[in-house]
Order: sequence, then C-alpha cells, then structure tokens
Amino acid sequence: MAAKKIKAKHHYDEEADVLYVHFGESEPTYVENLDDFLLVEIGWFSGLPKGFRIIGLRHHNVSTLKLTVVVKRIEQQVRELMQNRRRLMKEQEPLYVEFCKGLPRILAAAR
Repeated sequence: MAAKKIKAKHHYDEEADVLYVHFGESEPTYVENLDDFLLVEIGWFSGLPKGFRIIGLRHHNVSTLKLTVVVKRIEQQVRELMQNRRRLMKEQEPLYVEFCKGLPRILAAAR
C-alpha cells in the first residue's frame, strides 16, 4: 500500500508573533509544551504529532540559520515524544490484555 501524502498548512499570526504549522488529517489536539519557544500539537485520538507552534518568532529573531537548528530540534523532540509514547503503550499492553481476559466474566455478571 502506498504511503498517504500528508499535506502541511502554516499560518503566521503577526500580532501574536506565532507560527502555526498543521499537518495530516484534522483531529482535536492537545498541546505539549516542550519549552518557552516550541509547542507540539498531539492528536487526541491518534496520539500522533499533528503540528507545532513556534512562539515569538520575531521576538527571538529567528534567522534562516537558526531556523535550521529549530527544525532539527523539532524533529528530535517529536521523535523522543513518540518513543516515550510507544514505551508507555508497551508498558500498558499487559494490563489491557489481562483486563480483556476477564471481560467475558464482567459482561456476564452485568446481565
């Protein structure tokens, strides 16, 4: 199966001095504050990164050179965030499996 092409959209709010970048399919998100400069939006249902916000783009005087550093930092931090999520999911999987084994008994008792 061919990989689905992800579309990215961006918007710069001059008044707030915030660059918004969104990619992938739309879904409700929550924001992970990685530091005072970068926020990552995580899909509420998918748990996948759906975008990011760079706060104070003008204030921090982000040049083209610094932008390359920022992009590398975003890549690294999103990768770490996803690795942590996978680790947490793996840790919880045995609990879920064990619960599912007892689910028929629970459902039978609820009748």
